[in-house]
Amino acid sequence: MPTMQDALELARAGWNVIPLRGKVPTTAHGVKDASRDPAQVAEWWAGGATHNIGARVPAQLLVLDFDPQNGGTVADLEAASGITLPETLTVHSGRGTGGQHRYYLHPGGPLSSRRLPAGVDLKTSTGYCVVPPSVHPLTGKPYTWEDRAPVALPAAVLALLRPVVTDAPRPRPSATTVAAERVMFLVRHVERLAEGNRNRGLYWAACRAIEEGHDGDALAMLERAAVVAGLSAAEARQTIASARRAGVTA
Repeated sequence: MPTMQDALELARAGWNVIPLRGKVPTTAHGVKDASRDPAQVAEWWAGGATHNIGARVPAQLLVLDFDPQNGGTVADLEAASGITLPETLTVHSGRGTGGQHRYYLHPGGPLSSRRLPAGVDLKTSTGYCVVPPSVHPLTGKPYTWEDRAPVALPAAVLALLRPVVTDAPRPRPSATTVAAERVMFLVRHVERLAEGNRNRGLYWAACRAIEEGHDGDALAMLERAAVVAGLSAAEARQTIASARRAGVTA
């Protein structure tokens, strides 16, 4: 089992560590408690305590977590992306089934695991990983490092990690907005009426306004539009009055 010295060495190397029972943090706030403060680390491992070690994923890195137990292998991601994954800093699981944590440089910007193959997960600085020399709780075998410098993700893999951008749905206009636009349509229709069709066109527009439940202000706007088109105010009022009498039967 890992010792206090193991945990302190990781902390000195820049890892924020946390004690684990198997794979589960023993602290009150989980990964939020991860620390590289030697005093805190010594307190967690005081009295010869034996814990596995978890390490918060550094902000400058991300981890691709391959879990063959759930169908996730390196080959699956290589098939999905069409490329061979480059070698990088890697931890091999003590379970012995090929599980891996591959550490890559974080490219910046938003990332999502939604398009990764089943059994392949993404971990960032909000999460943690089990690190050597921890032992797997089922097999008792140690996790091991493949000690390499972390490298950048290939573009084809990064493309799978970027969230899909979709056009945001346009907000539906309110009923008030729809009504106002409809009134303006009727007003513009009346304003463009040609001579010989003005009374009939105004009558049609007034009937539509009444039928659609528009108020008296809408009818007043239609009256003014008719005057603009060339009717007298008296003619416009008379035509609108006829539409009122007809109700919605026109």
